[in-house]
Amino acid sequence: MKRILLLPLLFIVLGLNAQININIGSTNVGTAPISSFFSYSYVQQIYLKNEINANAAGNITGLTFYLDPSATITDSSNWTVYVGHTPKTAFASGTDWVPSSQLTQVFAGTVTKNNNKVEVTFTTPFAYNNTDNLIVAARENAPSIDINNFDEAFHVYPYIPNSTLYYKGDQAVVDPSSPPGGIRADYKSSITISGLTVKTTPGCPFILYPANNAEFISLSPNMSWQPVIGATSYKVSLGTSPGGTEVVNQQTVTAANLNLSPSIVLNRNTNYYLKVTAVSANGESTGCTENIFKTIPPIPANDACSGALQATAFPYTYVQGDGMSSTNNAGFITACQNDGMNDGLWFRFTGDGSQYTIKASPATASFDPKIGIYSGTCNSLACVATKDNGGGGSAETITIPTTAGTEYYINIGSYEDTVDKPEDVFTITITKL
Repeated sequence: MKRILLLPLLFIVLGLNAQININIGSTNVGTAPISSFFSYSYVQQIYLKNEINANAAGNITGLTFYLDPSATITDSSNWTVYVGHTPKTAFASGTDWVPSSQLTQVFAGTVTKNNNKVEVTFTTPFAYNNTDNLIVAARENAPSIDINNFDEAFHVYPYIPNSTLYYKGDQAVVDPSSPPGGIRADYKSSITISGLTVKTTPGCPFILYPANNAEFISLSPNMSWQPVIGATSYKVSLGTSPGGTEVVNQQTVTAANLNLSPSIVLNRNTNYYLKVTAVSANGESTGCTENIFKTIPPIPANDACSGALQATAFPYTYVQGDGMSSTNNAGFITACQNDGMNDGLWFRFTGDGSQYTIKASPATASFDPKIGIYSGTCNSLACVATKDNGGGGSAETITIPTTAGTEYYINIGSYEDTVDKPEDVFTITITKL
């Protein structure tokens, strides 16, 4: 009889232990899993597979969210909850919702605050595949709001940028099949996932920088990653082939530090493979994947005035795809006296007495180009004209008269005259009028 009684008891204990807690000690508040400060809300959150760190696929039977002790949700308790799988690691924009067709409704009804938490028991368990990331979505349907000390009621913790996408308003209940544009947040709900069992070893860190498949990475990158629950340290490896460690070989980084720069300068135009694992008293994270990234291209041929590309046929168009590898050479160009600029990329043409229009169009909003036009020689430049009317991402255009037989040098560089700012991808067009 005792054996018969012990068996159900064992199953009960195992069931109670089948849960994964993610940052449940946080005390920050935010708009997730719902907004208590607006009448209606719809929130989607991405929990990474590495962060969940389940030991196997399994059925999720419920979710628990945590509230500020002083908070009330009496008028924010009519919830519909959905979950789903996604390859996304972050939301790309305010309209990048995971489609409702990819979500499963697991709960609809009234929730209550009990011991500073809200427990949502699923109507039907959700089969988590332990391969994809998990989407947790919640819609709040009650037409009233709760007034709390911190506006929002639920505890959240900071995570990778754009982990959460939310909409909140007072007009109408949100239709998950066509939600309005929302706001992205760099946090997620503190949460308990019931039904899954966590690995004994820590999860794999999510590498923040360089991102996987990133290009144009500097030669001295500050590699960084997200903290892992329970980690006491991290191990970092970097090489030029999958699994390579010839640049950084399993270097230990303390838990207080979440970044590392290589001790040597990396090679240009080279693929690198970065791997970070977490270490705890129970062992090291396993199955961690590498981020591959590529460093900046070689120094452009027209980096210096002496290598200026010559335009002979007009209209002349050139796409400078390797501008981020330019150097500032001997320093800033001050030929136009107080209107100096970075020494960027160089072009030249020979005047014929006609007017010429020069246009520089940046490909990214981060590059604020300036046009400098000079005559003379590279060792003795004389200012003809400069143009810098716009800001980052804005094209610059200037028209100049020319003298037949005079050589004109064009510099497309950053507008700064005291700070070495990197150039970026741009298109130069020279048109003869």
